[in-house]
Amino acid sequence: MKPQNILRPIFAIIMAFFLVIACTDDFEDMNTDPRLVTSDLVNVNHLLTNVQVSLFIGQISTGVGGTTDAWAGMATRHDSREFGEGDSPGTWNTAYGTRLNNLSNIIHLTEDDPDLVNKTAIARIMRAHAVSILTDTYGDVPYYQACLRQEEAVYQPYYDAQKDIYEDLFKELREAAAQLDPAKESYGAADLVYGGNVELWKKFANSLRLRLALRIRYADASMAQAAISDLTEANLITTNGESASAWTNAAQPEHRNPRFNRIENNPGTIESVHAAKTMIDILLNNDSPRDPRIGIYADTARATFPGTPGYEDIDFFGYRGEPLLGNSPAEYKYPWQLETCSRISRLWEIPVIERVTLGAAEVFFSLAEARLFGLINWGDANDFYQRGIDAHIKWSQDFYELAAPQLPEVLALAYPSWNEEQIQEHVEFKAMKDEEIAAFKAAPVYSLSGTPEEQLEQIINQKIVALYPDGFQGWAEKRRTGYPRLLIGPDTDHLRGQIARKYPWPEREELVNSANWNEVIQRNGGENTRLVRFWWDANPNPNPPHPGTLPTRPTAWQ
Repeated sequence: MKPQNILRPIFAIIMAFFLVIACTDDFEDMNTDPRLVTSDLVNVNHLLTNVQVSLFIGQISTGVGGTTDAWAGMATRHDSREFGEGDSPGTWNTAYGTRLNNLSNIIHLTEDDPDLVNKTAIARIMRAHAVSILTDTYGDVPYYQACLRQEEAVYQPYYDAQKDIYEDLFKELREAAAQLDPAKESYGAADLVYGGNVELWKKFANSLRLRLALRIRYADASMAQAAISDLTEANLITTNGESASAWTNAAQPEHRNPRFNRIENNPGTIESVHAAKTMIDILLNNDSPRDPRIGIYADTARATFPGTPGYEDIDFFGYRGEPLLGNSPAEYKYPWQLETCSRISRLWEIPVIERVTLGAAEVFFSLAEARLFGLINWGDANDFYQRGIDAHIKWSQDFYELAAPQLPEVLALAYPSWNEEQIQEHVEFKAMKDEEIAAFKAAPVYSLSGTPEEQLEQIINQKIVALYPDGFQGWAEKRRTGYPRLLIGPDTDHLRGQIARKYPWPEREELVNSANWNEVIQRNGGENTRLVRFWWDANPNPNPPHPGTLPTRPTAWQ
């Protein structure tokens, strides 16, 4: 044997020895996924703030006519595709990619430390809220196998039934509220909603439970009643100061109201969206008398046709909303063209604005419905109803006081030709007058009357006003109760004028999770369309007709 042949196996053994030592010394570093979230790398306060920006600010519509705004009767959609079919993965991607992923990471990083129990509990409450939005959009979704710890990750998760998800949401909200401890550490300033105040988070958890209980009452009234059996007025949100909300701010352009940024970047432009006829009609109240909040919601139509030669037979347009026309024939759209309809009020374009996720007005309207239909056995439905209106009128007054100093800058950008006198006149015109409020509260609309179903319609109409601009929650109310009534044109798009009941499960799921994607479709009737009704969407009369008729016009306004 040659000398070099003897040395080869000896050299190999020596190298293997050193490699073993090297691998043993660096084993943990070499075998740790650098993308893994660990407590030494991540400040959970930052994760919470990031999710709150998405969930409490980004989730609320900016009031410029999104699809759910249109389905809720709040505002029209500018491209007339309210009844189109198609893939809609946005809410899915945001839920799993940002909200649930980060909230689950917070829980995983804090749940084993008793001193961080508030951070765990608040993340659990927010996760329940985020999941409710997800399942109220798609129905059955991955839940129990979603966003687990790294070592437990399931890459093709099962789609859990919506009923099972709701049962767990009620459990999570109860348990998380019970966990909250004022003596323990919280998030402080990192919490954009309550500044770490655990008592207010407890009220939000309970109020969210009330919202979700009503959502399922047509599907399972017993479960709905059991879910709120322990609630009292004292442990719910009952003042505007307790509302779950977050604010935009003017510190940096990306933190301001996006509607303000749009007009600042494009002075003199008008967004091509009208106020909805449904909302305008509710607020006009047949002039008996009209609701003093109408100017907060909308501007008067700017058309100059009335009183001009050739248009003598046309009444003053004033406050006038547009029906839900969708992809209707042109002759149905001509009567609502140009500036013959109201735009959303410029008040909603101020740079610093509050985004309310769940407020006192909604809670009172929910209590009114719960009492009316026997889900709770305390309180008075009419009293709750009136307190809901009162709470939102007060919120509207405070909103105006917040907006008035900011509105001149908005108007100067929107209408460059206006002088200071015109701007100030518009600002003052928007103020709610005490005598108008008093007259409205003396009107029949301020008290519940009629059959239980007629009273429910009153409650939901007022609730829609209070929910604006949260089009998603408005859409949920429309789907579950059938109200508010919408005047819909003869649409020629996919849904033929029917309100979507859900979004289809994302097409990408067919590629990455095909077995479960196909199974959930078959479980829900074999279709993946917007007209599939999921579990809680069980109202036997989901589309009460609107009593009105649509005018037609052979030509457009000149």
